[in-house]
Formats: sequence, structure tokens, C-alpha cells
Amino acid sequence: MTSKAYLKAGYAALLLTMAAAGGCGESKFRIQGKVEGADSGSIVIEKPGFQGEWVALDSTRIDTDGDFSIAMTSPGAPEIYRLSLDGRYIYVPVDSVETITVATTLKGFGLDYTLEGSDGAKALAAFERELMARSAGLPADSMDAFKRHVYTTYMQPNPGRIVTYYILTKTVGDKPLYNPGSGDDYKYFAAVATAYRQHSPSDPHTPLLEAAATDAMKMRNKALGRHTTIAAEELRIIDIALQDENGAEKKLSQVAGKGKKTVVAFSLLTAPESPAFNRELLKVYRNRGVEIYNVSLDPDRYAWRDAAANLPWTTVYDPEGEYSTTARNYNVTELPAFFVYSPEGELVARASNFEELNAMLQ
Repeated sequence: MTSKAYLKAGYAALLLTMAAAGGCGESKFRIQGKVEGADSGSIVIEKPGFQGEWVALDSTRIDTDGDFSIAMTSPGAPEIYRLSLDGRYIYVPVDSVETITVATTLKGFGLDYTLEGSDGAKALAAFERELMARSAGLPADSMDAFKRHVYTTYMQPNPGRIVTYYILTKTVGDKPLYNPGSGDDYKYFAAVATAYRQHSPSDPHTPLLEAAATDAMKMRNKALGRHTTIAAEELRIIDIALQDENGAEKKLSQVAGKGKKTVVAFSLLTAPESPAFNRELLKVYRNRGVEIYNVSLDPDRYAWRDAAANLPWTTVYDPEGEYSTTARNYNVTELPAFFVYSPEGELVARASNFEELNAMLQ
């Protein structure tokens, strides 16, 4: 199942959760605005259905001055709604009880408009305008640059917000803007999932994104394995080659895929909380029967070497520290971070704390 398919398949449970939460109160959000040049007609408000289709919820008439207003019960979790007029659409993010104001024209409905009322609404409208202006017909290298620009301009400044989820799952024509099975797009899925876990852990979109990010990484590794070999075996591992405390190079591929699950742990061994971290990691090592490959991003190599000397698992030092290419390849944005490889050497899960890690190793 692809990441996109997983997100779609998970929508039924997501909507049920939101419906249950939304039924607990009668708080409202409002979408209002003006459609210049329209003196009649009906605007329909829609939301995603169980299979990813759009379902009409209500409608309102445009008055003779082009004004309209519609109020709806607030959803139990942030959601994207859309306004429909004559087969054209304006997408609106709703994060809370708020009023979103739309300004457009009859001719430009769905093409040229502004949204006011929240930072997310402004960002989504700006993204849509830029997408329509720049995405059509871009060559592959320019499209990659455009996607990086979209991430840094609209997604990264809105961590854990519904507008980011919307952009990540946006389709252009019949193709996804961010394709989890193509190129380096898996990194965007991982980054968005990590941001949701950090900023919106209770949002029902979070587990969908985490599963989609893991699925995207697995697809990338599988694709790489069709073209790259290590010792005549498929490359399923995002390999790491760093020195241990004795100065010997240790590769992750020498540890993972040898018949045991392997945990790749990114951490600091010289931080004040490191002794407690090591005690918990020792429990995982002894009780779960796993291999551990511990990547340390400490600023002081000598202090790290002293701290790593008596640990029973593989510990390596990354001299790039906070600018680590290795950490970037794994989309590590906070420490600690854990990644689980299957006994066959396939990346199957990621975790941000020991509770999650132990649950994944059961």
C-alpha cells in the first residue's frame, strides 16, 4: 500500500474520531466573503468523505452585492473544507473556532482569491496561487526546486498544521505533488510526520502521517535495492559508516539485516540526561534481543569516547554534530530518535521515545 493509499484508507477512522469529538459541543466556525461580479447563485461548502471524495454539507446564497456567509459546527480536529461554485473550488483550512474571509471575483473564483482570518488560511491561498502559476510544465529539476521552495515557504513555518497536511497530499492533475515513491520526496513525508508528532501529537492526522512516512522510506529503500548492491545483496538499508570509540569504521550494514532486529539510535552521550537514556537503552538491548547501532552527535569527541567506552552495543561518532548529513538522511529533527530495521534489514518503523520503541519491538 502506498503512502497516499494509506492516508486515504485511514480517513474513515479519522473522520469518525472527528465526528465524535465535534458532537460534544456546538462551537462554530464561519466562512464569509465577497464574490465581486456575482449577484446571485449558490455556494456549497464541502468536506472530505470516507473514501477521499468530497461531500456537500450545506449551501448559502450569494446576495445582490456578492456577499455570502455560512456557519458550521466546528470539527473535532483541524480539517480542510472547500467552497464550490459552478464546478470551481476554493480550499479553506479550519484549525479552530474562527472566521475565515474570502475575497474573489466571479470570473476568478478558484483561481484568484485571498483568504484572511488565520495564518494557515493565508499560507494556503498563497500556495495555491503559486502552484497554479509555476507548476504547469516545469521540467523535473525545476519541479524538485519548486517542491523544496514550497516546503521551506509554506510547510516548515506551519508545523503540525492542517495546511501542511493538505500541501503534502496535494495532487496536480492526476499526479501527487509530493510522490512518496519517487526520488527524495520521502524526506518531506518524514519531516511533516515528525513535526506533527512534536507539535500536534493528539491530532488524528499524526498516526496516518507517521505510517505514511515509514511506508515512503520503505518504498525508497526497495527502489534503491533494485539498482545498488552490497556483497551481492539488495541494498535495503540507509547505510551509515562512522568510527567507533576505538577509531575503527563501523557500517550499519555490518550490523543490520543479520537475523536480528536492529535499532538505530541517534543521541548525545555527554548530555546530562544521557545516563538515564543509556539505562533505558540497556533494557531494550537485554530484554528485546536486538542489535543497537548508536549514532552520537556530541560536540566533544573526547568526552564522547569516554562515555562510549563501556557500552555493550555499537556506538559511533558523527563529527558533523548538529550539521550531520547522516541525521539529515534519516530526517532527524530532534533527539533522541530511533529507527527499527527488520531481521532482514528493511526499515520498518521510527520512534521518538522509549515507550514508542518498546511498543514497536513487541
